[in-house]
Amino acid sequence: MKDFLEDIINLKKKEIGAANAKRPIADIIDSKRLSKSIRPFKEAISGGNSLNLIAEIKKKAPSAKKIFFRKLDVAGIANAYKSEGAKAISVLTDKKFFGGSLLHINEVKRAVDLPVLRKDFIIDEYQVYESRYFGADAILLIARILSVDQIKSFMHLAKKIGMDAIVEVHDEADLEKALLASPEIIGVNNRDLDTFQVSVENTLRIIPKIPEGIVKVSESGITKREDVDALRKMGVNAVLIGGAFLSAGDIGGKIKEIMSYESQG
Repeated sequence: MKDFLEDIINLKKKEIGAANAKRPIADIIDSKRLSKSIRPFKEAISGGNSLNLIAEIKKKAPSAKKIFFRKLDVAGIANAYKSEGAKAISVLTDKKFFGGSLLHINEVKRAVDLPVLRKDFIIDEYQVYESRYFGADAILLIARILSVDQIKSFMHLAKKIGMDAIVEVHDEADLEKALLASPEIIGVNNRDLDTFQVSVENTLRIIPKIPEGIVKVSESGITKREDVDALRKMGVNAVLIGGAFLSAGDIGGKIKEIMSYESQG
């Protein structure tokens, strides 16, 4: 774990402490918000015969070294994604590195009827409950920063309170750890969180090693139609794309360009 991940983990520990002091976990667990209906995330991203799109909302990214938007129009972006066929929306809630907010989850859910994935660096059960409290339908669990026991615990807790979970891996060591937790969804991150180097070939290498029956997602670095076509042919169920859309002047046009791959027939 290099400096970036260490900084993230230290920051999250401080954020969790502050959040728990402001809104204790007991209050969240007892909240009526945890009984609100959930939009089925796994079903949305694994249905049909085509590659499903999970479109991401974030203000900035440390890997891009730039701000996508000075003011983030969450509802406007969500509507653009929905109109171009996205099946789910990923919301990056980390504030320091991605300009996110937990409040963006509810903004998306008010704007469109798609399921929402909370994408963040989840290291504590507080964040799992917090995700549901703020309206998330699914969470991302990063194998690189969690133990097998943590992955199992957070995944099972998510399911208990109605959410799905993507277990994210980058390499074979991550995958081995993830499989020990028996996940229903595995996401392959094409970006190495230690170096920020990115290659779609990473998914193409890892996918054949994921057992049948697990929903497969490819994340990051997907920027052209050829990437999508190659991933579809490998049996990937969904792609998670954010930066390629958000850095384009015309989000809708960029989605058409990347996702309009050749007929599967």
